[in-house]
Amino acid sequence: MKIAQMLELETISLVEPTFSDLIYQEMDDFMTNSPGKDGKILVNEDENPVLFAKTDSGGAWNGCVTMFREPSLALIDLFEQFEWEMYQEENETILDALREYYSTLLCDSVLPGPDDLNPARVQSIKTLLRNTVGIDQHGLCLDCCCGTGVGSMVMESCGMHPIAYDNDESLLVRGMKAGRLKPERTMWIDGRMINRFIQKQASLICGFMIGEIHSFNAHIWQEIIGAACMASDRVLFTAGTEHEINQIKDWVFGTGKKAEIFESDADPIYDRWICYSE
Repeated sequence: MKIAQMLELETISLVEPTFSDLIYQEMDDFMTNSPGKDGKILVNEDENPVLFAKTDSGGAWNGCVTMFREPSLALIDLFEQFEWEMYQEENETILDALREYYSTLLCDSVLPGPDDLNPARVQSIKTLLRNTVGIDQHGLCLDCCCGTGVGSMVMESCGMHPIAYDNDESLLVRGMKAGRLKPERTMWIDGRMINRFIQKQASLICGFMIGEIHSFNAHIWQEIIGAACMASDRVLFTAGTEHEINQIKDWVFGTGKKAEIFESDADPIYDRWICYSE
């Protein structure tokens, strides 16, 4: 279901330019700097407001999202000045619709990156999942730094329903256009901010082919790994070199989790080294 459909509208434009902007209360200024005439508020099953919408001077509908933050006092004051209707949907349905809205914008505005799918890698990842986490997973699963979505595609084929995220928009677009990433389950965000965009603890997070890790970017990867460990009970990371996987293991240890590393001969390039924490 689309955001517009939830509000019984034909179309609506959200004022936040990107999905990653949804956490910033300053985005409310785009709504409060102009008066409103008609309004709609979307709430979740707990009756928490997650989207405020109003008409502009031309009659077009605009909205701002408070799913991941509190609405500003200015926004609340604005909606007290005119009549509005309330609509309700389940939180997960709204989340899917928001991700799809911004994924569609991304696909319409960004050229896809190169396709890096190695068909042989599909089976090696499936074997890795079967031998570690198992393939009958329930609960929230995440694909950290998903790239073009090879890992997500395999996780989906194993009965999981992952939410994928990455900071490289061109790779995400390639993955969505190739059908490996689902628009409603994909987020263009900084991986260090993942805990701002999920509302419950994940049961599993996977990061396939983490890196390349160098001295100049190791601090960024450390924050990404640390955030992933905070977001999930179990973590599974792969890397191309032993040096990288040992760094990852140390970062996992630093979050208080225990982890083991081992080498796999199934994929000598992408997922040769594995770090797994239960």
